[in-house]
Amino acid sequence: MVGESFAPRIAVARTAEVRFSYARAGSGPPVVLVPGAGGWRLTFGAMVAELASRYTVYAVDPPGQGGTRVLGSDFAHDADAVALSIADFLDAVGLSQVAMVGHSWGGGFALRLAELQPERISRLVLLAPAGLDVPDVWEFRLLRLPIVGGLAARFTSAASLRHMLRKSFARPDRMPADEVLRSVAAAIRHEPSLRRDMLRVERSVRWRGTERDLGLVGCPVLILWGDRDRYYPATLLDRFAHRIPGVLTHILPGAGHSLHDDCPEQTYRHLNAFLDPPMEDL
Repeated sequence: MVGESFAPRIAVARTAEVRFSYARAGSGPPVVLVPGAGGWRLTFGAMVAELASRYTVYAVDPPGQGGTRVLGSDFAHDADAVALSIADFLDAVGLSQVAMVGHSWGGGFALRLAELQPERISRLVLLAPAGLDVPDVWEFRLLRLPIVGGLAARFTSAASLRHMLRKSFARPDRMPADEVLRSVAAAIRHEPSLRRDMLRVERSVRWRGTERDLGLVGCPVLILWGDRDRYYPATLLDRFAHRIPGVLTHILPGAGHSLHDDCPEQTYRHLNAFLDPPMEDL
């Protein structure tokens, strides 16, 4: 059982262009978690507790998510800008090299950082990641529409978040609690700066360059995918496997897009086996 000492501490790290909100918990070698849509509270709440008994866990909201806000007027909001901003976050909290875990779009940003600054990442775990030049599902394409997308974000509700999460889970009973959904929905509705950043990231990020540069990844990589993923089909795994040198891959039966919460036992078995031995070298 995870003890009270592993409860995350919420903190802020400022860089030249971004004010990052992140959670920190545990002690040991550093592992940085980069979440998909909604921020770490929707994506990695349970994983923080799982890993904090052995690692210092940093669960960081990337630009456009959670409590993080873009400060710089010239910030590009595209995949390169978000990935490099995460490198700036590492500098701000004093981390030169880390193991990194990314889910969905967070996996795409972590992957892009591994391509652009390979010396920063010692081990990379990707959970149903973005990073390929394929169309998004309609729910996210909707946000790119100039007027409709803005209205959809402005009137985000716990019910609309619940719809999107149901699609992300093969086991709906393992979804985040309603109070978390209400909190996230309220932040999107009532904080114009969050809606602005979220929409700009959604409208700016494309993954063509990330897919083109897959061969540049130099660290060990583990990719896990659920066979019941309704956001990114597991068949996409082959496109990563054929391009990333030495990548390890596993498809988890019975898991949806949020595979680490859908099937935590399977996910953590692979994750821990991949992370544990090499962490002594960090």
